[in-house]
Amino acid sequence: MRQSEPCTLQGAYWIKPPNEAYELKGIPPEAKENRFFFYRLAVRLDEPASLQLSISANTRYRLWMNGEPIGSGPLKGDRWRQYYETMDVSSNLRTGVNVFAVQVWSLNTYLVNDPMKSDQPLYSMTSLPIGPRLALSGTCLSASGEPLADLATGTADWRVMADDAVTFYSDDTYTIFMGAIAERVIATGIPEGWKYADEPDGTWFAAEKGDPCLGKNDSYPYHIVPQLPLIQRPIPLLYEVKRDFVREMTIREDDLQPFSFSRVTLADEWVEIPPHNRVVVELDAGELTTGYLSYPVEKGEGARIVYRYAERYFQRGNEKANTVRDDAENGVILGMEDIYYPSGRSEFYEPFWLRTFRFIRIEVQTEDQPLRIRRPWYRESAYPLKPQSSIASPVPWVGPLWNISLRTLQLCMHETYEDCPYYEQMQFIMDTRLQALFTYSVGGDTGLVRKALEDFHSSLLPEGITQNRFPSAMVQIIPSFSLHYIYMLYDYYWQSGDADLIKRYRSTVDAILDWFDRKIGDSGLVEQIGYWEYIDWVAEWEGGMPVAGKEGPSTIHNLMYASALQTAAKLNAATGRSQVGEEYEARASRILGLIERLCWSKEQGMYREGPAFEQYSQHGQLWAVLAGLCEGDIAKQVLSRALDDPNVLKCSFSMAFYLFRALEKAGLYDRAGDLLNQWLGLLPLHLTTLPETPTEPRSDCHAWSALPIYEFTHCLLGLKSTQPGWRELAIEPNTLDLPEMRGEISTPVGVVSLAWVRTETSFTISGKVPDGIPLTVRWSGGIDRYYKDGGAFHERVDMEL
Repeated sequence: MRQSEPCTLQGAYWIKPPNEAYELKGIPPEAKENRFFFYRLAVRLDEPASLQLSISANTRYRLWMNGEPIGSGPLKGDRWRQYYETMDVSSNLRTGVNVFAVQVWSLNTYLVNDPMKSDQPLYSMTSLPIGPRLALSGTCLSASGEPLADLATGTADWRVMADDAVTFYSDDTYTIFMGAIAERVIATGIPEGWKYADEPDGTWFAAEKGDPCLGKNDSYPYHIVPQLPLIQRPIPLLYEVKRDFVREMTIREDDLQPFSFSRVTLADEWVEIPPHNRVVVELDAGELTTGYLSYPVEKGEGARIVYRYAERYFQRGNEKANTVRDDAENGVILGMEDIYYPSGRSEFYEPFWLRTFRFIRIEVQTEDQPLRIRRPWYRESAYPLKPQSSIASPVPWVGPLWNISLRTLQLCMHETYEDCPYYEQMQFIMDTRLQALFTYSVGGDTGLVRKALEDFHSSLLPEGITQNRFPSAMVQIIPSFSLHYIYMLYDYYWQSGDADLIKRYRSTVDAILDWFDRKIGDSGLVEQIGYWEYIDWVAEWEGGMPVAGKEGPSTIHNLMYASALQTAAKLNAATGRSQVGEEYEARASRILGLIERLCWSKEQGMYREGPAFEQYSQHGQLWAVLAGLCEGDIAKQVLSRALDDPNVLKCSFSMAFYLFRALEKAGLYDRAGDLLNQWLGLLPLHLTTLPETPTEPRSDCHAWSALPIYEFTHCLLGLKSTQPGWRELAIEPNTLDLPEMRGEISTPVGVVSLAWVRTETSFTISGKVPDGIPLTVRWSGGIDRYYKDGGAFHERVDMEL
């Protein structure tokens, strides 16, 4: 399957179950939401054919053809953007009967009203409370282009059945704030063969024809916007690749008997578990992954199977301990579970929603009938990032750290960027800004970045502030995250040179900055911000909020606001609004002047957390540097004290990027080596992705921790863009204590190859940039050379002993 050229759903209709489908299952009208429905269409083809189809659903679907999974969707949107996918599925067609089966989940996000209840629907979805809707269009064509079968919903003979086999549940521990749904499945209620058989079990009803499918720019009379305004998916389809588990883990439980697949030599051989047995097996995928599981079972009527998913093994009795991730000898698998009750037939259990795991635990309790079970597999699925940059060094930790950083980024990219794939699966602005920068660094396409910019723009509330995460069924606001949106917008401009896109979002920038301007108090500084005043996960700050903000202005918030004003000034200057840019510069200067006067401590040589709040953080000092409040020797002194004084509050992984940037700007990047040790200390723990925090991590895959991607490419190798769109380049490596490094870095103007070697007696750097792209090569030990026309370069400096 591959993504095809765009097409449209116009001509199809939204279909839905008739009332009889609910009545048969005893489903009352008020319980039509938050459950599954099965749709299917059987089509006979007497000759080879091709097919391009488009599909959407309210709220979610998973599509199968002839029993094989094809894909899931629709892409996460909002009230004004109902996405649809277009895909070429010709290779999945066969001569004879073809069965199109769609499992649709109807979600009522309007029921989400208690954020602390773990039985709520997914927060990362938005949906109308209109029940299960399916829209699909496509025509099977012969080799000569003649139509053979029309699949359009509302025209073709689509059949539907309500599902009463699957319920969703919570355990108040591992499913709270989860981005996935835990299933309890009584398999006798699933119609046998519904995904592949010509005549499946069960009573099926003709789907009821509803409203016509209309595009986002179409409308009803008088230009009324349709309920589900359709728009073509703007990003590629997620990849799905079949994978197998690589090993079985040791079981250390006295009350459970382990069973094993190791004696099974063929993939389709069964392991039989006798009646009245309770057994368990634990499997390792080899690395943390995201995907769709497939569990083959046979017989076993009355049995109970629990499938548990975990990123790691936890230390018994101390779940927060930062232990070796695959230590099955001393650890235990804890996490989300699906519970499955077999029907006694031969069947595959496939959870509907993407699962995140490295390890799975399968615990079986049989009753009167034996259960036969085959080794499970999964279809790994994520955004098709396709990294094009690479780095190498003889230093043994460089390659492993690069690789797990790449995998962390990859697995936090699906239909949106995600803070983490195991838990929320939500797109947060602060996280996304960093993920976008890392994506640029590896040469991935920018489709997901552009979608994120549109998503956050669409989240803007009437009062002028964005939501901190979006799409989302529940509104949440972290005001500082709106400032990160402005930084992210400037990053995109610098990466692409696309001023037109910036113009599209200037009004959002204006709204955010005016919102902050309205928060200026009597001191002239922003204060009493409200909402969740999060900055970073600092142990001394409850909920990550600077304590100073409770008593008055927060230095950090004001410095970030000033930096955002400066960034917005550059965006406006680049898009022809120089006067607005000048106004923003003036606002920033006023804020910075007040911070200097009210918050500078001559005794400590640092900036206090507030005008009258005697606390100091690395955050306050780094933002003072980034906003240009202190420069030169003073910036070096401020940052050195922030690093060396044990009483100064420290940055966690979430704010580390900004600390590294401040060190770089102040000419102190040599101190970055000590900070990188936090990442190096994780390698002996057998991680395959990077955790949310270096100690006591909640998530083992959190993309703001993939910072080494940026440091390796932009600082250690030293490649930087000095003009928007990479129209001019600079290479300024920071070698730290490494003897050698090389790499190829993908940029919008082409691939840049470079390598440097540092010995006791010399430093050599060489490589090639695209022809016609001006380049400056610098090294603090004595290189400053300009290559007007780009191309190959080679520089060497001999150093005195």
